[in-house]
Amino acid sequence: MAAIPQDILDRIRALERQVRELSGRAQMRPALNRITNGRVTIAEGGSLEVLAPDGTGLFGVGQFGSFWNHPDGTPQQGVIMQREDGTTAFTIRASPSAQTGGAGTQAVSIWDRTGHIVIGDDTTSGRGIGSPALPMSFQPLPAGGQSITSSSFQNCWFASIQAHNPVATVQLEFGAAPGSTCEVKVQYRLASESGWTDIDTDSVSAASSAPNPVYKTAWYTFPLDRAEFEQLVFVRIQARQKSGTDGVLCNCLGGYTRRTYAASEIPAPPAAVAPMFAARVAEEDGPGQGVEAPVQPPPFPAPVPFPEPEPAPPAPAAEPGLHPIDE
Repeated sequence: MAAIPQDILDRIRALERQVRELSGRAQMRPALNRITNGRVTIAEGGSLEVLAPDGTGLFGVGQFGSFWNHPDGTPQQGVIMQREDGTTAFTIRASPSAQTGGAGTQAVSIWDRTGHIVIGDDTTSGRGIGSPALPMSFQPLPAGGQSITSSSFQNCWFASIQAHNPVATVQLEFGAAPGSTCEVKVQYRLASESGWTDIDTDSVSAASSAPNPVYKTAWYTFPLDRAEFEQLVFVRIQARQKSGTDGVLCNCLGGYTRRTYAASEIPAPPAAVAPMFAARVAEEDGPGQGVEAPVQPPPFPAPVPFPEPEPAPPAPAAEPGLHPIDE
């Protein structure tokens, strides 16, 4: 057998040593299905999907299919989470339905298993809660539900609410005795304002020959103009006997705040929010006639922009020549 030069043996041993070192380093590296540092970027219309073993989509982020395109035809980018039974649970997306703002406006929504949005922001106005609608509790004032014979408007019902939804709606039932006319008025204001805004005035009359009082039931809907999110607002119901002598009656059957159904219901924007929302209103209402000095909640914290990640440092230029494969 021919003798092998010593330098060849040394080179073989050195190569074996390097192979062992490289194998050890490879074992210390994270697996290819893990990210231990840095970030992953999906761009230019890409998307990420997570599927259950049966193929049901559980999570998706990125570009949606053509069904969800914006009105101008551009693809929509968003987020969707589904339960393992395939029902939608959470979305950040715009719907082609005008009932949810149209395909041009994205909403953050939580869904029940039957396809209803149970929690979501208002897409039409861009302010406040869209779902759910919130009850508006009215308290009776001295004339509320009682016979009114005065020709001057009397305070009947009062509600004090925080503006979470952008629109309010109230249902009244009012009636007039034979030969009388009942006139009602719906009023609104911010707690920080001193004057009331008349929302609507309505009336019902009963002929003198009527055997019984005549009643009318109606809804009155209006945007919460000038109200910042969570700002305190007041709604007041007044009534009077416009004509006649036998008395009139006004009942409040209920009320609630809700999302906007059309662009015409978008509230007027807040002009300026008083510091800490703290402002005493004029004492035009005596004791038992409403709130004189409301306590305002602290202002809703201003949104803080999410910090942009720092750009990664540029990779050093590779020097010419051969390099180990782990460099």
